[in-house]
Amino acid sequence: MKQLNEINKTIKKDIIVENLMISAGVYLLVSHPKVGKSMLAQQLAFSLTTGEDFLGFKVNPSHILYITTEGDINQLESRFKLMNLKPNIDKFHVIDSDDTPDFYIRDIETDIHNLTFDGETLFVIMDMFKDIKFDPSYDLNNYQEINDVVFRKLKDLCKKYNITLLVTHHLNKRDDTMGSVGLNADVSGIIKLKESKNNYNKLTLSYKGRDLGRLELNLKRNDNQTFSVIDENSDDEIDYNLLLFIKYAVQKKDFDYTISDILSKTNILLTPTQLGGLIQRHISLLESEGLHITSKRTATERLWHCSYEEPSENNE
Repeated sequence: MKQLNEINKTIKKDIIVENLMISAGVYLLVSHPKVGKSMLAQQLAFSLTTGEDFLGFKVNPSHILYITTEGDINQLESRFKLMNLKPNIDKFHVIDSDDTPDFYIRDIETDIHNLTFDGETLFVIMDMFKDIKFDPSYDLNNYQEINDVVFRKLKDLCKKYNITLLVTHHLNKRDDTMGSVGLNADVSGIIKLKESKNNYNKLTLSYKGRDLGRLELNLKRNDNQTFSVIDENSDDEIDYNLLLFIKYAVQKKDFDYTISDILSKTNILLTPTQLGGLIQRHISLLESEGLHITSKRTATERLWHCSYEEPSENNE
C-alpha cells in the first residue's frame, strides 16, 4: 500500500504534447482513408524532433521512430518537402517497406531496444496499425484478443523502454474505429480526424484521453498540406454551416426558432445536437455579426429568439 506522497518520482509521466499526450502511453489516430492522418502524423514528428508547437500546443522534444508500412523513406521525404517542413534528421529514424517485407512487433522491439539516446525520450509512430503483425495472430474484431495480444504487448513496450506510441488506423462506415471496441477502450487517448462534408480542407479533430480529458479543434488544410487551427473569429474561416445559419437569420431579422426549425428550412448538414453546439460555441461571433440570441421557454418546448441589427463599425 502506498500514499500519494510516496509515488516513485522516477516513473512520473511527462507531457509529450500539451493537452494531448503523456509519456509511456499508447495513442490512436483514426480517420477515413485519404483524409490526411499520415500527413498529420508527419507534422507531429516534425514538431517533436524540432521542439516547435504542434497545432498550437507545446511539445517535449523527442526522437522519432517512424514505421511506415505503406510507403518508404523517399515518400516521407517528398511529403516533408511538400509541407515545407524540415525535421531534425538526427532525431528522425525510419523503418520502411524497403527494410522488411513484414512488420513483426518482435523485430520492431529489437529496433527500439537498439535506439538509445542517453535518456532522451523516444516517440514511436506506427503508420498503419493493420500492417503490424503480432505473435500469436489475433482477430481485429475480438475484444479479448485485442486486449490480450495487441495492447498488452504495446503497453509492455511503453513501460519497458519508456516510449510513447501513436498508431494510425481507419474508421468504418459508421465513423467508429474499425474493429473491436477494445481499440478505443485500451488506448490512453484517441484522436479522430474528420473532413467537413462541404469542404475537404476544413476538418474537425476530436480527442478523448484517459488522463487529459477531451477537446475539439477546427482545423484547416493549408496549400502545403499542413494543418492549422482555425481562428474562429476570422471572417474567412467561419464554419460553412454557421454561414448558412447567419444568412437565414439575416433574412428573417426577428424570429423565434427551434433547432429542428432551422434544420428543416436550411441546407445545414448537421444533427440537432451538433447545430446547437455550433451556435453556442460562436455566440460572441454571432453578436459581432449583429445576431442577438436569447433562450425562451414555453410550456411544451424550448425556443430561441434571434434578432438582427446591422453590425456597428466598431464590430467590423
